[in-house]
Amino acid sequence: MYKETQEFVRRVWKLSALYVGVLVASSVIFAQMEGWSFFEALYQIVITVSTVGFAEINEVSQLGRAYLMDIIVFQTGFFVYVASQLAYLIAEGKLVEILRYRRLIKMLEKMRDHTVVVGLGRTGLAIAETLQSFGERIVVIESDEERIKHFKEVFPHVPVIEGDAKEEEVLELAKVREARRLLVNTSSDSENMFIVVTARSMNPDIFISSRAVKPENEEKLRKAGANHTYTPESMSGRSIAISVIKPDVSSFIADVLLSEKAPFMLDSVEVPEGSPVSGRTLGEFYNEEVFGTLLAVVREGHFIINPPRKTKLLAGDRLIVLGSLEQIENLLSTVGS
Repeated sequence: MYKETQEFVRRVWKLSALYVGVLVASSVIFAQMEGWSFFEALYQIVITVSTVGFAEINEVSQLGRAYLMDIIVFQTGFFVYVASQLAYLIAEGKLVEILRYRRLIKMLEKMRDHTVVVGLGRTGLAIAETLQSFGERIVVIESDEERIKHFKEVFPHVPVIEGDAKEEEVLELAKVREARRLLVNTSSDSENMFIVVTARSMNPDIFISSRAVKPENEEKLRKAGANHTYTPESMSGRSIAISVIKPDVSSFIADVLLSEKAPFMLDSVEVPEGSPVSGRTLGEFYNEEVFGTLLAVVREGHFIINPPRKTKLLAGDRLIVLGSLEQIENLLSTVGS
């Protein structure tokens, strides 16, 4: 859809630019022919083409009148064609589509380090809603008009791209090259695979989480470039089991950690290259009153649970912390993440 809109806008602009160019060139030629100023010639050409019926502003030679007749035949026809294209824009609703497209482009202009969500099925919708509740900046890609309409009623300020995420131009429009994460949630493993491969080729550093419709395809998706895979059934099954076996833990996660009104949050803070804490032990700098409770250190995909104070941090480590927003910001500032 957006490709067609872009092409139509481009065609109208080209026609309009060509019309203005012909108008200017005709005025220059007429000015030279009659010895008039450019503005006088332009005025005469415009009133001639527009057929308003004004008199000639200066005496026109026979050759000049012959030239004006040619201008009337050529430019009037050209003007009618451009006008018909603009009328088509309005009659077919293309104008509204173009305005909506330009508004979307404006929303996406400054998008950096955002999350792209592909698919607004039940799982995708829940993901988008949760990300919004955490204040994450997201861009949504969906091909179903009804799903988009429902989502926009709830989140009118979230940019939604109506299109096929398998097309590179759609991912380009969603600023995948500048995004931090991509969450793929279509109901087809082959589509998910294609999107993962395409996005990974566009942005080697992006974190990609992909749904697997069939559990046996999770490994294939990881080989295709996904950092994380899941099946909705297994995740919901584990969640239900935990809520039954350990209801307090389940309630804590659902009611506190996932609540936007909670006084504290669970976050992951990465130790970047050149960080002032890289090479230092936790005992040398980590203060839980300042930075929050340190639950684990993630190193090369492995968890160091309740890490001892002698643990030396390395670039690339991620600290899993439970704390207030102020404590998380203190840690981010200290770590230089």
